[in-house]
Amino acid sequence: MKNILSATSLFLFSIMFSGCIIFNNDYDVHIAYFRNNSSYDIYLQYYLQDHNNLKADYSFAHGLIIPAQTTAVYAAPLDNDYLKKIVIVDSSTRKLLKKISGAIYYSMLTKPEIVIENNSNGGKTTNYNYYFTITDDFLEK
Repeated sequence: MKNILSATSLFLFSIMFSGCIIFNNDYDVHIAYFRNNSSYDIYLQYYLQDHNNLKADYSFAHGLIIPAQTTAVYAAPLDNDYLKKIVIVDSSTRKLLKKISGAIYYSMLTKPEIVIENNSNGGKTTNYNYYFTITDDFLEK
């Protein structure tokens, strides 16, 4: 037992101080955003199924106001298993503009825009930014 502890200690000591350990400081981040390219100031509400209890008959609702010609600061859903529907309302008149399913939302996400950032620890972060773009044409169909 003493020999095993000595060998283990020697092994750990040699690894810690030999410089053989390489830390990967590179990260990949996938984020989706809502982009409002329409002429409307919109209120967008999306409903997510409880991912801890998929058989539950309730959803979590999240809403945000997105002014015309802007991209939302907050991230949009990216995991297609949990998004049930999206409701888009004109925030000025409170008129329903569009209601879509999660499947339509995911089919309309753009291919990722790739942005690489250098980190202070010597690594890099690769951001994959996806966009769900809302246009007047989309809202009027």
